[in-house]
Amino acid sequence: MNKLTDLLDYIRKIPVPFLVAITLVLAMILFVPQKVAETLAVDGFRDNYRIFLGPSLILFLAFSAARVFSHFANNLKRKDNTRKRDLSLYYLTPEEKGYLVQYMLFKKNTIHVGLDDGIMAGLALKHITYRASNIGDLLNGFAFNLQSWAREYLEEHPELLDGYAGKPLTPQQKLYR
Repeated sequence: MNKLTDLLDYIRKIPVPFLVAITLVLAMILFVPQKVAETLAVDGFRDNYRIFLGPSLILFLAFSAARVFSHFANNLKRKDNTRKRDLSLYYLTPEEKGYLVQYMLFKKNTIHVGLDDGIMAGLALKHITYRASNIGDLLNGFAFNLQSWAREYLEEHPELLDGYAGKPLTPQQKLYR
């Protein structure tokens, strides 16, 4: 049983183009007409090992189909995630837009806010911003950067930031405001 499991793990690691090539070669050996098999000198091999070639073809067909299906499913999932990610920029609150304007309009790479800032936490939860450093302090706050995909999308669609309100404040600015 371990040998079968090891074989299946090995087959799972074979690149898809090579897996398809093996499947096509097995199919060709099994299904090519006798005259062509004699010309290619695979007729003796086919006759001697037919008992292994048939099940091998079925196994490689199944793995090829599964890998190709998995590849297309992953592409669809990636496109759907990208669409949802981009769509999240269309439903920003005015306050969230106010934070993002600081990155775009003023060409900032980093904004400092406190960890208790709910607006920045929401943007980070949506994967629009991220905490750039775990080092911060109570007065200046922590550094947050804009994700590169969000910056690129907002540069292409600056109208998404229309109607912004407010701006991010460090804990010190909130304290003395």
